[in-house]
Amino acid sequence: MELLPSLLSGLKAVCAAFPDRRKGRGGNIAMADFGLSAFAMFFMQSASFLSFQRALETGRGRSNCQSLFGVEKIPPDNYIRDMLDSADPALLAPCFERMEQLLLEPSLRTAFGRLGGRTLVALDGTEYFCSQKITCAP
Repeated sequence: MELLPSLLSGLKAVCAAFPDRRKGRGGNIAMADFGLSAFAMFFMQSASFLSFQRALETGRGRSNCQSLFGVEKIPPDNYIRDMLDSADPALLAPCFERMEQLLLEPSLRTAFGRLGGRTLVALDGTEYFCSQKITCAP
């Protein structure tokens, strides 16, 4: 099993099931493409990633977003925000659960193990930590 393609396949299935708030036909861009495009932008750590991918697609006929992440139609950045901002982060729970299951496998524990056998994974960017116990003197 190749890890990234397997995880992307699961992400695509989860994103395809996101609620579609569009009226009528639902538009010509699949819900999975919104989710995968957003993921691709964060994965590549580039705010201009989607614009660059559209330029690649125009110039070369295919983009990395399509070949690496399986996006069929790259939506505009604002459209991605409009479609995904209201999505409940809990909809992505199956992806996190799958990752947790995979990390229980000995081969992946070894591959991702650091600092005395601990597994360091950043899983979630939907919330932040705020301690009510830490205070500063007035």
